[in-house]
Amino acid sequence: MIGVNALDYSGYPDCRPEFIHAYETMANLATKAGVEGKTRIKIHTPLIDLTKAGIVKLAAELGVDFSLTHSCYDPDAEGRPCGRCDSCVLRAKGFREAGIEDR
Repeated sequence: MIGVNALDYSGYPDCRPEFIHAYETMANLATKAGVEGKTRIKIHTPLIDLTKAGIVKLAAELGVDFSLTHSCYDPDAEGRPCGRCDSCVLRAKGFREAGIEDR
């Protein structure tokens, strides 16, 4: 399971469905169990096609405590999000579009 989202692909090419499928293929070719047909590695990406607002709504439905989360790749020394990086901007937009407060 991985929480990648295709909307992040511009800055993070490993969030694209093409990358996930290629990685699955590689993993099945590069492992003994895969080569011997004993297992098939499948990467589940339940968020990959959702909008950021869709992810926020789903998280709210699941009871996520947003105060325990952030999306920032450059938090300050206390772990608080910067509010300026692409990830922070996309998160804020998702919350706005979902009509949910980011605590």
